[in-house]
Amino acid sequence: MLGHGNSQQQAILDVNLAAAKQIARELRLRDIGGIIVVDFIDMTDEANKRLVYEEVKKAIERDKSMVKVSELSRHGLMEITRKRVRPSVTFMISEPCACCHATGRVEALETSFSKIEQQICRLLATRDRKADPEKPKSWPKFILRVDHHMCEYLTSGKKTRLATLSSSLKVWILLKVARGFTRGAFEIKSFTDDKVEKKQHQVAISMLRSSEARTKKPGQNLTLVQGEKLGSQGGRAEAILRI
Repeated sequence: MLGHGNSQQQAILDVNLAAAKQIARELRLRDIGGIIVVDFIDMTDEANKRLVYEEVKKAIERDKSMVKVSELSRHGLMEITRKRVRPSVTFMISEPCACCHATGRVEALETSFSKIEQQICRLLATRDRKADPEKPKSWPKFILRVDHHMCEYLTSGKKTRLATLSSSLKVWILLKVARGFTRGAFEIKSFTDDKVEKKQHQVAISMLRSSEARTKKPGQNLTLVQGEKLGSQGGRAEAILRI
């Protein structure tokens, strides 16, 4: 590797010249763009610094991209500016995340829950016929479709958030798990079903049975399953869940 001599300065020069060629090659092969700072081994001889600079300039001549090279500083640093000519390899072999939209973060469940509550409030505000808070049979009914993360968030705990939401807004909520939904996605629609009015202060949760999941075909409706009561207090809504 020393090649041309045994002196320390000559050895350093040989290493830096070899690095200059390899750096230019790596920048081209990896299509690295932006500002690149190269830390060469310190050299005291200005002539040797010039040789390394010229070697880098010669090595980048094969690069089709626009490249600018600065001379070495007194600390052995060289600044190279290069324009990327094609998307990065990671970009070409991947696609944006459907959940986080390529941000690396997803919306907190508490935030999604607030959006659901706001959406229900907006739908209630557009209704011509106002419900009687003292008559649960008159409460509006909605189908709420969410992903499985939100379903677990709404139905977990002794006092579920779904039951609290239903009781506070005086509405019936039929919760469905939409298996194609990404985290944070939801859909709310008005719903009419006399079966709901048979039992007061209840929140019905519908999910697909595991046996149906294996045989269900696209386009078929999910089965509304009513199961055991998870708990109720006074006039609060009860959550009904069966998987």
